[in-house]
Amino acid sequence: MQESKQLRRTVRLIAAVLGGALVAGVVVGVVARLLMSGILFAAGMPTSFSAGGTAGVLIVFTVLAVPAAATAAARPAIRHAGRWATTAVTGWGSARTGLSDAKVLLLADESRLAVIAGVIVAFAVTVAAHGWLAQYAARRLAGPREP
Repeated sequence: MQESKQLRRTVRLIAAVLGGALVAGVVVGVVARLLMSGILFAAGMPTSFSAGGTAGVLIVFTVLAVPAAATAAARPAIRHAGRWATTAVTGWGSARTGLSDAKVLLLADESRLAVIAGVIVAFAVTVAAHGWLAQYAARRLAGPREP
């Protein structure tokens, strides 16, 4: 009986981690894709994206959410480390992608730079929220702690 209860708890926690990462990955991935479109739109560039590229973005954001989701129920120090690991890796990847697309900023009309800067700040906020959302979703999906 005890083994069965432990197995159910383990399966529930694994499902919560995967579900939390999926929720955060999809939500943050969609927001990131919209913000990418916003930057291109503000710069006066074409804003079409492929379905494959969008799926890739969602998958990457989901995978990057795993450290935060996996540490959602840990002690505070470990939980914070997991959240910041997700934020750091997501931020690094986003910054590298943004810098490789810097030509958009160079080609943008000067009157649009304030809007582009605002979208970039929104992107940074989204990246910072990525780990928090993964942990929140994982804790909610795990349900109440058993005594």
